[in-house]
Amino acid sequence: MNTLITGSSRGIGFGLVTEALKAGHKVFAVARNTASLKKLKDEFPDRLLPIELDISQPGGVEKLASEIAKHGSLDILVNNAGMMTQSESAKDLADSFWVNATVPFLLTKALLPVLKKSNSPRVAQISTMMSSIADNTSGGYYAYRSSKSALNMLTKSLTIDHPTVSFALIHPGWVKTDMGGENAPTEIADSVRGIFQVISAMSLKTSGQFVNFKGDTLPW
Repeated sequence: MNTLITGSSRGIGFGLVTEALKAGHKVFAVARNTASLKKLKDEFPDRLLPIELDISQPGGVEKLASEIAKHGSLDILVNNAGMMTQSESAKDLADSFWVNATVPFLLTKALLPVLKKSNSPRVAQISTMMSSIADNTSGGYYAYRSSKSALNMLTKSLTIDHPTVSFALIHPGWVKTDMGGENAPTEIADSVRGIFQVISAMSLKTSGQFVNFKGDTLPW
């Protein structure tokens, strides 16, 4: 399978790249800096294609879509790249919506032509339980919560408008990453293993699901 993963230089993204390579996938690993992927590239020279690109910058999405089109088709897109801030400034709100919702949406739209050439196209959006309106009992994190809620809504509409593609919104858990911090209860390996299992099981029957890395359905 041809799999594209954004935010692939560290944390969950890097783990997903490793998991996909071990499963025999050809992986397009997209990151602003791909230096951390060098050892993996040496281990999987024919199946790992690091792409050093900041897709949040002007023209980034179009450039990536053009590059992937050269390879014919895409089976799995994992929009993993994101940002978290506790700031409530207008700039941080705008940046969060751009990085967490708009860019994944635009990239998904741009890659739909190559995804639809696959026999089983799947788009996995790495969302968060913090995007759940029903679950929000602690407040705060305005930019992060609302931008990820926007991603959920955009993806729900994509599910309806493109019924031949399977979509999923996946909460990775509270994970020990640079974003999650050392107090997080979930190890990267456990989260990644679960996410990959959820992606592997995706189908048109489950399209539009909002689940955690264990496959449990989450409230919107």
